[in-house]
Amino acid sequence: MSAETVPARTRRRRRVGWVAIAAVTVVAVVGMAQLYPLPRTADVLSPPADATAEEVVRAYLEAIDAHDCDTAQDLTAPSFAAVTESMCHDAASLTTTELQTVGTGAVHASFDIDRRLFAEDVSVPEDGWGWTYYLTRGPEGWRVSDAGNG
Repeated sequence: MSAETVPARTRRRRRVGWVAIAAVTVVAVVGMAQLYPLPRTADVLSPPADATAEEVVRAYLEAIDAHDCDTAQDLTAPSFAAVTESMCHDAASLTTTELQTVGTGAVHASFDIDRRLFAEDVSVPEDGWGWTYYLTRGPEGWRVSDAGNG
C-alpha cells in the first residue's frame, strides 16, 4: 500500500506509536544508567593507621569523588557504611574546598557536590556546603562514623 492509499488516521496512529516507543526507550535507558555505578576515575590510597582524622576525611572525600567505593568503605565505620554507599553512588563529582579539624575526631568539610540524575538530597545543597564528619579511632586508625550538616 502506498502512502497515498493509507488513510491519514492510520498514518497518524503509526507516528504516535513510534513516538511513544521512542519515548519509553529513552526513559528506560536513562533509568538503567542510573542503576549502574559510575566508573572509577582513580585509585585512592587509604592513609596509614597513624594518619590524622583530617587526612582520613580528605582521603574519604577524594575516594567519593573518584568513585573508589572500596577505599571509601575502607575508611568508614560499619555504622556509616550505608551512607557511604549512597554517597559513592549518588555523587557525580565532589570538590573539597576546605577541611578544618574542629575537635578530637571531628572534621568540618566544605565542598561542592554535583549529583547524578534523580539523586537528590535536600539536606546537602550542591554549592558551598559544610558537613562535619565524626570519626572513631580503632586499631586500623580513624574511621568516618557519622556526619551532620552545619
